[in-house]
Amino acid sequence: MPAPKISVIVPAYNHQAYITEALTSVLEQTLDDLELIVIDDASRDSTWDIIQTIRDPRLRAIRHTTNQGAHATLNEGLTLARGDYLAILNSDDAFHPERLARMLTALGTDARLAFSGVDFIDSDGRPAPGHERALDYASASARCAGQPPTGWLLTSNLAITTSNFVFPRSLFQRIGGFSDLRYTHDWEWALRASTDTPPLWLPEPLVRYRVHPSNTLAEDDVWRHIHENAYIQTLALGGTLDGLDAEGACTALLHNPSLPPLATLCFGIAARRLPDPAALRALTRPGPDGWFLPRLARATGLDERIFRSARQLSDQQGALDAQARLIDERDTALQAQAELIEARARAMAHMSTEIAHRDEAITAQGRLLEERFAAMEEMGREIHARDQLIENQALMIKQFQRAPWNRLIHLAQKFRLLGK
Repeated sequence: MPAPKISVIVPAYNHQAYITEALTSVLEQTLDDLELIVIDDASRDSTWDIIQTIRDPRLRAIRHTTNQGAHATLNEGLTLARGDYLAILNSDDAFHPERLARMLTALGTDARLAFSGVDFIDSDGRPAPGHERALDYASASARCAGQPPTGWLLTSNLAITTSNFVFPRSLFQRIGGFSDLRYTHDWEWALRASTDTPPLWLPEPLVRYRVHPSNTLAEDDVWRHIHENAYIQTLALGGTLDGLDAEGACTALLHNPSLPPLATLCFGIAARRLPDPAALRALTRPGPDGWFLPRLARATGLDERIFRSARQLSDQQGALDAQARLIDERDTALQAQAELIEARARAMAHMSTEIAHRDEAITAQGRLLEERFAAMEEMGREIHARDQLIENQALMIKQFQRAPWNRLIHLAQKFRLLGK
């Protein structure tokens, strides 16, 4: 049987909802001179049952009885492949119908890694351009567009996923398989593949990358992420970086959102002291005493957060600056409030003085009113005494008028008047 033009390896694990779409997208390629090797890595759901329902002579299905991990499954599939070219598709992603034909045309006879642009989809297959990973990829693509190819993998894992890898079998035979890394085995392999020849980037979106809650990169394994990223940056800086001057190389590296600067420095120093690359790669896994970088932090009494990525450190500094501005604004507001309170205190003191003066005036007026009231009472008593005196005098007059001798005088005067 003649060897196929290209072999596609699909490592499958617990993707019963997506496996049919993934395999169908390979079998419906416009380039049909292919073989499809799908390896179920001991899935616990119905993935294997679904794989067995697909009948196509180009498909070869293998099942593991125990889970071996992504890197081992990929290496097994790539070793079994018979094609002149090799491609990978994860079991939750999918190919554009013309992907393989376009990628092989772009590669020609070049013995290098090739990858294309990426479309992001959600769990239901709908476009997800607003997802965080899609936005990061768009930013990375824009930055890399103005850089030479040697800077692409320093700035970012521009390929994003092994689903985006297409390369000649000869490249795999020359550089070997994927390393035992949880999150960056694709990036590490791409760096090794690009040591001598920069990769080929076809910006057309020819692979559909699915973002969903069970993505490996969604796992919250902070120290493994930091150690693997530091290891990757150390490998990237160990390359030739042809076409990048000092400033360009530093700029490309600092553009990388995954860069943990101090962690990369420590890995770079370790790389010069360790006996071989395998010993350096061993630092990406926890040892008997825990992770390498936290041990360094404990030994030096430093805060473990110094090993965060440049983006996290920059965001943290931005947050601290924003907090400092907020504190300054609050201090200004508090100062203004203090000045307002002081002004109000002065106003209240002035009002208290005025009230005291008014109270004194009211007290004085009260005393004056009391004196006037006392005088009026005295006048009332005097008037009453005078009225009593007048009344007594009137009574005496009446009594005097009624006296017999006074009445005789009155009659005499009356007769005298009549005689006239």
